[in-house]
Amino acid sequence: MKLTKYTHACVRLEKDGKVLLVDPGTFSEDEAFSGADAILVTHEHQDHLDVERIKGLDLPIWTTAGVAAQLAEQAPQLDERITVVEDGQAFEAAGFAVRAYGKDHAIILPELGVPCDNVGYLIEDAVYHPGDSFTQPDRKVHTNLVPISGPWFSLPPAVEYARAINAQQTLGIHEALLSPIGQGMMQRFLNSDERPYLSVPPGDSVEVG
Repeated sequence: MKLTKYTHACVRLEKDGKVLLVDPGTFSEDEAFSGADAILVTHEHQDHLDVERIKGLDLPIWTTAGVAAQLAEQAPQLDERITVVEDGQAFEAAGFAVRAYGKDHAIILPELGVPCDNVGYLIEDAVYHPGDSFTQPDRKVHTNLVPISGPWFSLPPAVEYARAINAQQTLGIHEALLSPIGQGMMQRFLNSDERPYLSVPPGDSVEVG
């Protein structure tokens, strides 16, 4: 399976001629959308969900109730193509086996509470995308996508999350707020002999599995 990283939280997975797009937000490059067969969205924030570009695509979408409500309001023509998923559900999207994990976005400020629903996706028991959370899957994965910046981000839980999952490799996402210096610091904290850390530039690809 081929994984292509795009700016911030968006990744594109390709297998057997099919393309699955995860969290195509407003920072994502146009090429990420080209030839996509299905879309997964972890939550409703614009850095993970670009409504304007998604509503022009004739594709099935799997996502949270919050995203479904937002899309129904702004793009009612998408309603029949949206499937709401919850923690623990397993489904197939464009030929990819997917399992959903978690229900809450990480807290940004204590007084604001949980901002919205957030569902992480384990794809082909190989790639795990947590969205804006450190929710852990219940099984070992090959490639763990680790958020490395954001208003809700904190380094200790990020390192704990990476260590607990102990994937064969980790790959940094959610990096748009970081300078190259900051991204280099994250590599120093998250890299290990047992769990090599990959800092993949937007548009570059890695093989998974």
